[in-house]
Formats: sequence, C-alpha cells, structure tokens
Amino acid sequence: MSKARVMVVEDESIVAIDITQRLESLGYEVTATASTGEKAVEMAKKTKPDIILMDIVLKGDMDGIEAAEEISKHLKVPIVYITAYSDEETLKRAKVTGPFGYIIKPFEDRELHSIIEVALYKHELEKKLTESNELFRAILTSLTDILFTVDSHGTLTMVSSGPLERYGLSEEDVTGKKIHEVFDDDINMEMVRRALEGESVSYEWTWSAHEEFHFQTTMSPLRDFEERITGAVGIHRDVTEAAAARKALEMETMINRSLAELSRKLLQPLTLEEILESIAENAMKLTGSRYSLAGFFESPGRLKNYSLGGDVLEECHVKGEGSEYLKMGGLWDWVLENRKPIMTNNPGRTRGQGVSLGVMLNFQTSLQHHPSSTVNLLV
Repeated sequence: MSKARVMVVEDESIVAIDITQRLESLGYEVTATASTGEKAVEMAKKTKPDIILMDIVLKGDMDGIEAAEEISKHLKVPIVYITAYSDEETLKRAKVTGPFGYIIKPFEDRELHSIIEVALYKHELEKKLTESNELFRAILTSLTDILFTVDSHGTLTMVSSGPLERYGLSEEDVTGKKIHEVFDDDINMEMVRRALEGESVSYEWTWSAHEEFHFQTTMSPLRDFEERITGAVGIHRDVTEAAAARKALEMETMINRSLAELSRKLLQPLTLEEILESIAENAMKLTGSRYSLAGFFESPGRLKNYSLGGDVLEECHVKGEGSEYLKMGGLWDWVLENRKPIMTNNPGRTRGQGVSLGVMLNFQTSLQHHPSSTVNLLV
C-alpha cells in the first residue's frame, strides 16, 4: 500500500519541522510545507497532496480557514485543521469549509495518526458516494421510464429528468409538487395512499397533455432502517403504443366476429329489409356510432331500399314527412365508379381496401329537414 502524501501548513518553523518528522516516522510522505495561506494555496496546487494539515492561525493576510476555502475551489482534498484555539467563533468559521477533522495542539503521535487515517477514510467514502450519485444520475437521465419518489404527504421528492421532455415537463416543473398536481388523475393519489399504507400496487391510467398518453405504473413503499414507511417509489412506464396496438387488435377481432356473424345471417333466407337491417346494425357495432344506414343503389344518385339504424329516424325525421337523399358524392361516387370496397373512419383518408362484405365509411349526407348529418354506412 502506497504512503499517504501529506502537506503541512504551519507558520512556526520549529513546529512545522516537528510535525514533518513525526509524520515521516508514522510512514507518511510530506509533499511540502508552507508558512502562509498564500504559499499553502500555491503548494497545494503544485504538489496535489492526499491530505493537508492546516494551522488555522497563520501570518499574513490569509489565515488557514481562508486558505482552505481557496484550495477547495481547485482541489478535492481533505483538510484537517491544527489549532491551539477551540473557541466557538473560530470553530464556526472553520465548519463552513467542511473540514475532515480538528486536532488541538499539543497532540500525541497516535492522535495525529488516527485523525489522518479517519480523514482519508471519510474522503474515500465521500469520493465513492459522489461517483455512485453521478452514476445514478446518469442512469436516471438515460431511462425511458419515469422513476419517482414521494414523501409521506404524496409530494414528489425525486423524478428522473430524462423522459420528462417528451411530456412537456422539466424536473423543476414536478419536484416539490403533489403527484396529482402534475399528473391530473385521481388514481395516482389513491395508489400513493395505498403504497404509504404498505401495499405494492400496479395500475394503468391515461393522461392527456398535448396528446393522450397511456401509462402503466408500479409503486411500492419506502422504509427507513427501523422499517417505518417514509414514502413511496414508483415507475411510470409509457405504454401508449402498446395500448394503441391492443385497441387495434380488439377492433380487428370485433370486425372479424361481426363480419362472420353477418355472413351467417346472409346465408339464411332473409328478406331484403332484414338483410339491410342486419348490415346497418353491424355498422353501428363496428364503428361505435349512434347512426347507420344501409342500402342499394339502383343507379348512381338513386338510392333503393335502405335501412336506417339507431337514432336516425328519431332525431332526423319530421312526423308526417318522408325523407329522401338530396346529394351524394365523395366516397360514394368513388365506390360506385370503381366497384371496389373501402374501409375508412375518415372520408378524406382511406384506411384499407378489400373488405369482403361491402363498404364501411363516414359520409356527409343531407336528409330532408336535417341537412349535413354525419352517419356511418355499410353497403
């Protein structure tokens, strides 16, 4: 094991020599000695010792405390103060510089050895802790999930900053706030309450910011050394894409099931009106609409035999009056002209072709007494 390198700052030359000899007899290497604060700063930057023994009272304009402050701006080195004084005011000034210890003159070799070893050990621990914190912060920054902690009142005490930008947030926007003040969903506060009662929870929820996001969250209680619950730690995982894929799969399954059901019905001896009614009913089921219409065209622009589903007649029909189509166009014309089926939820953007039993679409039509009504159609 290599010798620890020590620098001695002492304005009395005889005392400085004595400390140097004692250090060397204890197995340390003395890198330099200095008698003034200014010289101490210069020699510390030049020799870069492992530890500095600093007398508080020095000759000149800069005392030991001021010298320690200046050295700490340039070097991460533990400093132990040597002093013949232990008055409260001096110690208060010295504490501000974060010293690793004090040794009161006169002192024994074993005291000198102990204070140096303890200071070096504490410095090594602090160095490792700093490195661990830097590594932890780097990991937090690189996370795609939102890692967070809350205290016993549900206040956010730590949030990983990396993924926040995607949601229009920063670390400063969220730290110190209640979780429901950031993510305005009551389920989060309820789950925090359960976690603070000792339960590990997992749940999904939706948050609308500049767009809609779906999250899956897990949360567990945080405990201190005495097993008392002091807060909770959790992870918000963005599952928006997975939720969209799941929804699309559910829709596809529902479409296939409805089309299969419709196929079975069409194989049965049904009247034309019953066929159209079944088609209109399935159109509403597939689109989630309150309105539907199914019918046949005798020729472009002329609708023959149609069935209105849902609330169309109730909301659009005037008692004692008939209804007729005044205008057709858009996808209607495209389907009739090309003789091809289209599936779409948006008249301006085709989603897919080749739907086996007909056409499902949104379109703008005009019913007498109720112009420009949006309905879903399957033909």
